[in-house]
Amino acid sequence: MHGMICGLGQVGYRVALLALQSGHRITVVTIVARPEWERELRAAGARIFLGDARDEDFLVSAGLRDVSWLVSATTNDLTNIEIALDAKRLHPHVRTVARAFDQYLASRLESSFGIDRVLAMSQLAAPAFISAAFGDELVASFKWKELRFGVVRVSLKSGHRFIGRTIKEVQDETGLSALLVVDSESHPTIHPDLTHKLGVNETIKFVGPEAEILALGTLPKHAEPDLSPAKKRAFQSVDLGTIWRDAPIDLKYLLLGLIIFMMLSTLVFRLGLGLTPVDAFYFVVSTVTTTGYGDITPKDASIWLKLYTCLVMLVGSAAVATLYSIITDALISARFRQLTIGHAVPESSHVIVVGLGDVGFRTCEELLRLGIDPVGIDLAENAKFVTTLRTQMAVITGDAREPEILEQANFENAAAVICTTSDDIVNLSVGLLAREEPGQQRIVLRIFDDRFASKVQSTVAFDGALSASRIAAPTFLGSAAYPGSLASFVVRGFLITVFSRSLSEQDSALANGETIVMEDPVKGILTILATQLHHPQNPGA
Repeated sequence: MHGMICGLGQVGYRVALLALQSGHRITVVTIVARPEWERELRAAGARIFLGDARDEDFLVSAGLRDVSWLVSATTNDLTNIEIALDAKRLHPHVRTVARAFDQYLASRLESSFGIDRVLAMSQLAAPAFISAAFGDELVASFKWKELRFGVVRVSLKSGHRFIGRTIKEVQDETGLSALLVVDSESHPTIHPDLTHKLGVNETIKFVGPEAEILALGTLPKHAEPDLSPAKKRAFQSVDLGTIWRDAPIDLKYLLLGLIIFMMLSTLVFRLGLGLTPVDAFYFVVSTVTTTGYGDITPKDASIWLKLYTCLVMLVGSAAVATLYSIITDALISARFRQLTIGHAVPESSHVIVVGLGDVGFRTCEELLRLGIDPVGIDLAENAKFVTTLRTQMAVITGDAREPEILEQANFENAAAVICTTSDDIVNLSVGLLAREEPGQQRIVLRIFDDRFASKVQSTVAFDGALSASRIAAPTFLGSAAYPGSLASFVVRGFLITVFSRSLSEQDSALANGETIVMEDPVKGILTILATQLHHPQNPGA
């Protein structure tokens, strides 16, 4: 199959390389190209034309009418739309896939402009970042007939309940379908035998509805306290622990000192005036607050007790001022927190997301949907998605490279940190800072260059250094080359493409080499196609 890729940035390069590995013939049209990428793709058999793909004559001369599919993957949404529309007009039978940074625009373009598929890289990458943050369980996520499905990876360690059971038994119990099994010696088996008994150190990948995947227990789900909505609001509004924690340290010490002083004074007046403990405490409070009802008075007491009473009166002024200061400070802090952070920072098991751009926003949305508490950190108070996220979660404005900002996000008790800013250096810096802090938090970094990402992960003990373009590339290729595809991902040297088919297409799907993994009398059938990947310098081997 022959395909064309317009734009040779990170996404275009990854799609071209993966297409060559899958055995496709590739033509690339780009204004500029990194020399090393150009050499690598030419050596692998790609044809590369340097020019503007928006020039219709140039696009046709590059071979548009000879290709079966086209991916427009430049860094500009309007350019991608224009190229896809021109391609469709000049070659009505070509299948077009366009990249869009705006994820809301992407969902509308398919129905409004006739482009076959419009993909937002952030939407494709977010599940992978979350997966890495929790041990690489979630491989892919997609929608089928308005329901969300996923591909999950389950590692069978000693004592796992699946060990010793056949794949069919596990499928019947979980409602999931097995895509692939990797044995203890790392040998993958696509379309595994259902009678195979699972063993220790094997890995199995399932596909199925998200509800059944969550029921496996491989993905964490935050347990909310058993409170009604009204109680939740009251609980979040009146949090004495937060008020005390946020109060200035000097006020804390002064308040504690006053409490001790009042207890001591109660004892002094009980002994000096012969009062009961309750009356003595009542007299201390009325004196400290300068109320002085006159029902109890030390006018006939000894000189030292009168002088001590004067001291209590003076200290009482400081006591009232201190209490007013703490109350005022608490109210102002609570209001400031509401304006700048929104929701309260969770006490534990939350995920800190640094950088609330496209990828960060989508990652937070996915975490919220899964029931996991995110805490966002972004430099810009009025960033694109900050206002939207602040209504749903805690958002902190500041530089995550500062230890104090991570402390505000309660890093010590967090489950993971995902750095998704658009600057590799910032992500690396935050990751290194987080690695130096005590704790067992998993740390995942977004790195634009996938080769640099692999070097970072092999050099520093991060739990994931991921390239969003590399994550998204399989779905771009699958959407372009295979009509009806829902999601694609690479695993163990295979490009796995998941398709949605009607029941009437069952025979043709099987003839194309697809394997049925799920069947529903209403939705149709869910199939997969496994394409073995080859070395890019020998794509047709």
